[in-house]
Amino acid sequence: MSRSIVRFLLLMAVFVLFSAVARADSFQITFTGNTSGTGQFTTDGVCTMCSPTAGLLTWVAAVGPDTGPNAFDIVDDGPAIVTITYNRLTNSFSSIGTFNSENHDFLILFPGLNWSLSSLQGDFSGTYTVTPVGVPEPPTSALLLVPAIALIGLSIRRR
Repeated sequence: MSRSIVRFLLLMAVFVLFSAVARADSFQITFTGNTSGTGQFTTDGVCTMCSPTAGLLTWVAAVGPDTGPNAFDIVDDGPAIVTITYNRLTNSFSSIGTFNSENHDFLILFPGLNWSLSSLQGDFSGTYTVTPVGVPEPPTSALLLVPAIALIGLSIRRR
């Protein structure tokens, strides 16, 4: 084998040893109670206490009358949404409450996996669960495996 291929393989071996599998950072929220709904959120995969200013990247909740364009989200629902915190260790949220900018409904998420929604259509409450979505990403070193195999194949073919 040529020296450049040997150097490349040594570099790849070092990279493989120091690479790690990325953590899942996409989650599903399921609301149950006297009304139901779903939600999704993503984190940076690193935060332990995730909030919109520290690791909580997206957050949308469609529950009760607040669905479709009226869903709660961190894009346009004002400063109250900044108080939402996801605790990765307990797999739960806490918030002092969030106003919906579209219809002025008010959603509270409690650390004990309970929620409460006040709206013009009535008051709703229940429990929620948070579950990870998808599978962890492969390490970046896996992407280097294909070129390494190609280089080895070319080297053998040249002989």
